[in-house]
Amino acid sequence: MKDTRNSDNQTSRGLRRAAPRILIASLVGVLLIGTVVARSLHMNANGNSSTHEEPPRAVPVRVQPVESHDFIEYGEYFGTARGIREAELTAGAGGQVQALLAEKGETVRAGQYLAEIDLRRVTSRFNTATLNERLAREAYEREKEFLQRGNSFQVRVDERHLTWLRAQSEQIEAERMLEGARAVAPFEGIVVRRYAELYDELEPGDPSFRIADLSQLKITVGIPEADVAGIHELDEAEVYFTAFPDRSFEGTPTAFARARSDRTLSYDVDIRVENPDQLILSGQTARVRLVLRRFPDAVVVPSRAIYARGNRSLVMVVEDSTAYEREVRTGASDRTETVILEGLRVGDSLVVEGFNRVSDGTRVTVRN
Repeated sequence: MKDTRNSDNQTSRGLRRAAPRILIASLVGVLLIGTVVARSLHMNANGNSSTHEEPPRAVPVRVQPVESHDFIEYGEYFGTARGIREAELTAGAGGQVQALLAEKGETVRAGQYLAEIDLRRVTSRFNTATLNERLAREAYEREKEFLQRGNSFQVRVDERHLTWLRAQSEQIEAERMLEGARAVAPFEGIVVRRYAELYDELEPGDPSFRIADLSQLKITVGIPEADVAGIHELDEAEVYFTAFPDRSFEGTPTAFARARSDRTLSYDVDIRVENPDQLILSGQTARVRLVLRRFPDAVVVPSRAIYARGNRSLVMVVEDSTAYEREVRTGASDRTETVILEGLRVGDSLVVEGFNRVSDGTRVTVRN
């Protein structure tokens, strides 16, 4: 008789070994059933499988038509306003300031005396030089007459002539010293600065007054080499002063250096500004907006619509609801607009907002 307990044990061990295989088979069956159910959900009414995917959604962008108009390229530079004529008076002989005859801000006429600086000593020197010049001239004239009569020699005439020329030089220098002692105004203008005070002791050559004609101003600005390339003349400028931030003054370029300054490494341009009311004072800082070049009927786009990739300038345009990337060659630019030399035509639909969300060939929808 067979041992049933042994048989039962064998059966039990067989079931335990088969359990993992049964579990795996069950999981596979579930996956297969899921796949079949999923496929059946995509069956259409005719029993065919649906493989069509929905197209990607169009990206909204904002566009504007490319236009053309006259464009002006400006350059902005800074300079200091000075009177159209300015002169600094000096005490050539030095000495004590004995009198001051003009105040700061006072209008003076040409030839007016503004001070007395050790005037007695300088006047005496001038009178002596004037007398010496007269005596030397008379001696020269007499010697020429003696020569004509045969009572002299040419060498003596030449000596007298040389003495007279030296006396003339001394008189000129003494006259300059006298003008410095009196601080004579060389032209009509305003006392923009007074360096000396009463009883000051001035050294020879020390400044005493600064006079300026402020009816017109001159502003000198330096233009970098990159800006001045290809420019032959300048004809218009707008000038702004910090003291009048909401007002512009018309400026006229009057001088344009054709050689670079060794000091500033730029090309100096003088701008003249009318100042009939003398509102602008000497020494004030000016911001000059200078017209450099004019581009008539140029293709112009908003600068924000241009982006760079490497050394290439690119824009996006829309054709048939599709965005296309175009490379452009740019020209002059200001804060808001840029001239396009190549790559765009008037009438092209330029993407001005949303170009960073699309690429070449992207479907787009245009929004207002």
